[in-house]
Amino acid sequence: MLRVKTEIDGKIEILDMIVIDAHSHLGIDEDGTAMQNPLAPGQGTFDFWGKIENMIRSDWNEGKMLQSYNTRINSIPTKLSFEFIQLPLFSKITKALKNSTLQSNYSGLADRFQYQNLIDQGVVFPFQDVFRKKKPAAIFRASNINVARHVSQFPVSLRLNGYIRCVPWEGQKALDEVDFWMNQTANIRGIKLHPRSDGWLDSVSSSQVIEVVKKAAFYNLPVIFDTRGKQTIMDLAELIKKTRDNLRRQSPELIPQFKAIIAHAAAGNVNDEDVYAAIAQPNTYMDMSLCQGKTVEQFFLTFRLWCERNQIAQKTGRTWSEFCLYASDYPYFQELHAKSLIQNLIDPIFFENGGNLQDLRNILGLNQLKLFPEYGKFIKFPPTVPISLMVESSQKSAPNASKDPNLGFNTQDIMCQSIAKLIEENQINIKKVVFQFEETWKSYKNEAILYTSPKKNPENIIPLLLMNIQDDNLGLITTIPDQFDWNPLGSKFYDASTNKIFRKIISRSNTSNNAVHAKDLLSHIYT
Repeated sequence: MLRVKTEIDGKIEILDMIVIDAHSHLGIDEDGTAMQNPLAPGQGTFDFWGKIENMIRSDWNEGKMLQSYNTRINSIPTKLSFEFIQLPLFSKITKALKNSTLQSNYSGLADRFQYQNLIDQGVVFPFQDVFRKKKPAAIFRASNINVARHVSQFPVSLRLNGYIRCVPWEGQKALDEVDFWMNQTANIRGIKLHPRSDGWLDSVSSSQVIEVVKKAAFYNLPVIFDTRGKQTIMDLAELIKKTRDNLRRQSPELIPQFKAIIAHAAAGNVNDEDVYAAIAQPNTYMDMSLCQGKTVEQFFLTFRLWCERNQIAQKTGRTWSEFCLYASDYPYFQELHAKSLIQNLIDPIFFENGGNLQDLRNILGLNQLKLFPEYGKFIKFPPTVPISLMVESSQKSAPNASKDPNLGFNTQDIMCQSIAKLIEENQINIKKVVFQFEETWKSYKNEAILYTSPKKNPENIIPLLLMNIQDDNLGLITTIPDQFDWNPLGSKFYDASTNKIFRKIISRSNTSNNAVHAKDLLSHIYT
């Protein structure tokens, strides 16, 4: 996470921002480029993220970048300071695994990831894989299986989200491929389409492509399109317009769920108003991969001014920064390029040119997070065995912590420790994490839904909600009733229907201030 400390007229505020890399790959491309294991030492996605962070830290230490400075944000004199902190949910679980008396395959994760704090999550999709045609169901079925297998297994599942890939000219097979994955329990949260590699550059806005994009909208999935050059961007703009018109006629309820991402759109297109108009359509986003150096600064400034001049916020309901996604395109581009983009975002010139902290939050991760399907409509939870735990802090007993290692922890510590114990005892896998905010998108308080599955029955999904009830003193771990309408901005207890559900959840709750006890109670639903 990027932690930003602001000081205005002596008042200090801490803002923690989730950072997501919106564009990376997994597999073996036919051009020889490969990234087969996100956990691979030195070459895996996670170590790549660590290298970006290390470069920025080195620049701070050597005075090449400012870690703290005075600027003006929205005309208000503001002092900004930056640091990197590991996502608390991730760090607490890995720390608990490290401190356990049991030696598991995961006990070294905390040390392994101690210098990977800046980038919390990423999106990953198949290359033009050498093995992509090995399954008859669809051209990319084998590649999609490869991605799904990695992103749905702890610890990768906490940090990477998978997009499947399909080829529209396969017709019904392409549509069936989307249906197939949406009926699996894998951590699949979007679709990648590649008109150049798959040979449909001359038919980008064809009916076959429109049908795939409509299928994605049905499942509330974002679709990212690879581009090379302006013409493909313009063709995609036409596709997006045609799809929107088609949906308006046939399925208007799906228009809010239609989300198209134009990859690499900024690179080489600074001050190109045709490209700006293509990006700034309704339902459209762009990732910033391939854009680097001073061109990043120029793009942000000129795109912002163009959006303001053309009243894009009034026309679309989105400000200029709500169209932009931070992205690396790893492993095609290395840490220098990914670092350059972040450097421009936290440089004084970004704020001097009219950017603000909400723009920073949007671009670094919030825009991508909102594109994931869980944030756009109500989640349907599978029926599960009802169990809930009210977790009390043991910090009041901290003086006795030397006698009992389970004492002296706040509720978040205990909740994460109990999950860690289930992992190290090989009872559960975490397939996916969905972050929950608190009232506004600005406030993330380490709440989440963990999509867990028993190791003995991996297709059985058990969603666990980890929630704060009273700061660090009282928390809740609960399975989620299938009639529960989850809100990514937290549950409002004064709402009548929500209050009724939580009264029922709390009335059946056990109470624990001990991770071992909490784990024992939770383990019943996994046996």
